[in-house]
Amino acid sequence: QGRVRPQLRAARFPPPSRPISAMDRNRSRSPHATSYEDISQMIVMREQARLGKDWSTADSIRQKLHAAGVSLQDKARTWTTSDGQTGRIPTFSEIESGQTPDLFTAQQETTIPSVPAGDGTEAHIKQLVQMREQARAVKDWTQSDQLREELKALGVEISDKDKMWKSSSGASGVVIGYRGAGGPTDLEITTLVVQREKARQSGDFATSDMIRDELKAAGVQIQDREKIWRATDGRQGAIPSWDSIQTGGGIQSIAPAAAVPGVAQGNAGSLRNQLVQAAMAAAANPATAARTLQLLQQGGAAVPMTAAPKATPVPIAAASKPSAECVEAIDFVKSCQATGRPPMDAEIDQLVGLREKFRQSKDFTAADELRSAMRTALSVEFHEKEKRWSAPGGRQGLIPSWS
Repeated sequence: QGRVRPQLRAARFPPPSRPISAMDRNRSRSPHATSYEDISQMIVMREQARLGKDWSTADSIRQKLHAAGVSLQDKARTWTTSDGQTGRIPTFSEIESGQTPDLFTAQQETTIPSVPAGDGTEAHIKQLVQMREQARAVKDWTQSDQLREELKALGVEISDKDKMWKSSSGASGVVIGYRGAGGPTDLEITTLVVQREKARQSGDFATSDMIRDELKAAGVQIQDREKIWRATDGRQGAIPSWDSIQTGGGIQSIAPAAAVPGVAQGNAGSLRNQLVQAAMAAAANPATAARTLQLLQQGGAAVPMTAAPKATPVPIAAASKPSAECVEAIDFVKSCQATGRPPMDAEIDQLVGLREKFRQSKDFTAADELRSAMRTALSVEFHEKEKRWSAPGGRQGLIPSWS
């Protein structure tokens, strides 16, 4: 019943279908000639060696990958090449589970293809945008800025706030890719849903349809009749009304599929979200009180009048609630738990950084709630004295400083 030695666990992982010598011959023809399959196989072999504490072999493979133009980001568990390819480094848990290198490689080959020739085509722009998002995910700001400048040279402007890009040629697209193969983030989805509603309201149906199609390709279905969007991983949320967007309540909370069992409940939830957002806005700015009253009058049929006596303490309660940014982060944590999808290291880094932002602004309630949610749902532990976090599977990262 003792622990199985790492060497034995690693041995359960079948060898790659092609020997390293064959990969070396491919690479000798060109410094960037190594195929995606070869790189992924070598990545897996290196993780096998690291799991078995065979540091000599692990270092040797790293050197071969470096000579082939492959950069490894162990902290973020991703790799990139100088010609635009990128992929994920498997976790020790995946290796121990018996997943074969061929299966892992096949899964990765569908994520991000190599960047096409720099001709300014829409396909080329999309790849550059996605590469920039993944550079931002691993906090490679130098690479991110270089890609932004490259896009600017092609006449492409990126709006990170709106999650959209526009070209001087008239083409436009969405900014998705922070999680790579993990699918769009909650922020990407909700922001683009709002952008689509704005396009529809202004009669720009070409942009509206483009956003809908891009979200669909990323696994997000928009159901206009039910005013709900649904992701293939079980997440879903309400599509905000134009009135809600105008009052600043466009970004809605995300919930797993079980949270909205029926369309009627989804519509009621949408209305409640609008009212809560409007009430919070009114609490922060009395000038919006008229809009709050109007929304309450519009929702009179759905909201019982008996709820009116409870309206007085709402501003006080709203003031003590965590920020919308904290709510969104906790919703993301809960969605990971509900769907059984472990977050990527880059996502944990983002959550950890957000918690530090709350602490810096002295919003200790939000910081504590986010830490508690991450500990309970994701088993992420914070080691404050050592300025690092740890997660199951031996994963860990740094807690950023406030400066």
